Amino acid sequence: MRWLLLDKVLSIHKGKKAIASSKVPQAPYSSEILLVEMMAQAGGLLVGAESDYQKDLIFAKIENVTFTEMPKSGTPIQIETWADGLGPDGGWLEGHVTCAEGVLAKGKFLLMTVGRLIPEHASSITFHEAFMNYFKVREKIFVES
Repeated sequence: MRWLLLDKVLSIHKGKKAIASSKVPQAPYSSEILLVEMMAQAGGLLVGAESDYQKDLIFAKIENVTFTEMPKSGTPIQIETWADGLGPDGGWLEGHVTCAEGVLAKGKFLLMTVGRLIPEHASSITFHEAFMNYFKVREKIFVES
């Protein structure tokens, strides 16, 4: 994941949900696919927390996604993903993207951990240090009992 679509990580409730914010992207193609990627990126924060961001991730499968009418680019949006029963290898997540007018997209998708995508790297390339510091990820984690 390149993390270019999220503007801000708002919170990560370990094992439960992750919330981020952004804007409807301006793209020379369908913006809807970028909303799917935003849900995957927010979900990646949730799955990554299970391994303390030590393992790399892959976006393995989309089960379903639905969209409503897309607002103009630049419209502020919130991305929320949640999971029940994440395991050490990842799991199924659900997510939605909303704006002031309501839900723009919702879907169910599978994210999996894969150890190291580049075996000779000492740390995760998915959750590299620049990303972790820029978004202050560790400061956004809440552990609920």
